[in-house]
Amino acid sequence: MDARPWYLEVDEGTLIAMATDVSSPSTTPRPAPRTGRHQPTPPGGPGSSSGLLAPVSPRDQHSPASPRDKHSPARATEPRPVDGPDGAVDHDRLRDDTPDDAPGPSAPGVIGRLVPPFLAAISTALGWVMVDVLTSGPQMWWATAVVVVTMGLRLLLERALPRFGAGSRPMLGIYAVHVVLVAASVVLNPLACIYAFVGYLDSYRFFSDQQLYVLVITTAMLCAVGQTGGIGVILEEPLLFAGIAAVNLFLATLMLYMSMVREKEVAERERTLSALQQATQENDALQEELLRRAREAGVDEERARLSREIHDTVAQGLVGVIRQLETVGGELEADAGAQVTGGADGGADGGDVRRRIALAEEAARDCLVEARRAVEALAPYQLTEAGTAHGLGELVARWARTHRIVATFDADDAPSHGPHAAVLVRIAQEALANVARHSGAQTVTVTLSGSEEEQSLQVTDDGRGFDVETITRGHGLANMAQRVEEVGGRLHLSSHERRGASVIATVPG
Repeated sequence: MDARPWYLEVDEGTLIAMATDVSSPSTTPRPAPRTGRHQPTPPGGPGSSSGLLAPVSPRDQHSPASPRDKHSPARATEPRPVDGPDGAVDHDRLRDDTPDDAPGPSAPGVIGRLVPPFLAAISTALGWVMVDVLTSGPQMWWATAVVVVTMGLRLLLERALPRFGAGSRPMLGIYAVHVVLVAASVVLNPLACIYAFVGYLDSYRFFSDQQLYVLVITTAMLCAVGQTGGIGVILEEPLLFAGIAAVNLFLATLMLYMSMVREKEVAERERTLSALQQATQENDALQEELLRRAREAGVDEERARLSREIHDTVAQGLVGVIRQLETVGGELEADAGAQVTGGADGGADGGDVRRRIALAEEAARDCLVEARRAVEALAPYQLTEAGTAHGLGELVARWARTHRIVATFDADDAPSHGPHAAVLVRIAQEALANVARHSGAQTVTVTLSGSEEEQSLQVTDDGRGFDVETITRGHGLANMAQRVEEVGGRLHLSSHERRGASVIATVPG
């Protein structure tokens, strides 16, 4: 009993490192992280007196899915991604080439099939080498026969796993017979504890949930029997067996606990990743919705701006053209009537008619210029490098000639330029148009004043006025208010019946 075989002298760290290489997960790219049980490092293997051997190779994402896995969301088998020509994952080939119900064998599955017969052959060969030391010849013959039967039973286990699923009653019954055969092998050949190590591998392949803990503890005890030297040594040195068994059980419990902690961490990471992916999808959807609404708001705002521009430019100019042509038409009709009756002085003044036609032509040309500028930049053509005051002065002078109303413009206290000059010009256009249409005024005063911080435009007339509280705000007044509000300014209307009206627009400088 003093001579120790070579396999009992192997360094514990070397065995752990070798087993870690075997149990390391594949680095194949995956579509998304998945939950896989993290196998505990099994105690009680043939490698050392403490029973610590290599960690069990986990049944992770690469292993074929059992029926139990198919019904478990956390452990459902997903097909391996297929690399495309550029190295990216080809999901179309993934769906076409990898059926859900029949995945091909993967590394852990192959290990689970090849390691047991290999360990059985090693334990049997070493048993024959140690005949008359640890066992006898007849016992080895019986042990060899039991091993052969055990290998046949493993074939049955492999065939039954896809049909019944891990943790099912048929699988538990078949594996119970397997445990009995392993126990018989260890009793006949103590070195069969090398093969008993496969219990750690099988715990995650054939068992589920709490069932695997029973198998891990049973495997630790069987390995302790072989490590002690067999039943004979146990009877002679029961304390030795108790110590080795205690170490194996402690390590088995510790590794199971570490496995549970690891599995919870993996599950928590997957839950976090799932929540992150969901939040990312929601953020993407929200961003798309915000962009869509921003585009719609921009379109609506631009339409409203175009409406205001057309109303304040082309429409107002066309109104002036119509007024002039209506006057010309009335005068021509009066002239025709006078000629019919034979009146000498009833005809219209030809010079006055030509003047009105010229005014109508000028207004029409202004409308054309405004229309072109609206298409090009939607900025008032009165605004040039000369500044706001110059543009407003031209606007007031042209309006006075067109409508034959006395108009004065004062901009002595105003800065030459301002960031909202276009707004002031549009306000002046609308206010003057309202004076021409509704007020019946004889004089109009337009005043531009302010500083670098603030500019103010005031349009005052001596017309019939209106009641500010009861007046219905048409499109023109609404446009003026909206224009001023958009730039952070203020619009003030004041009027009394038969006492004229005043419009004051104030914008930031």
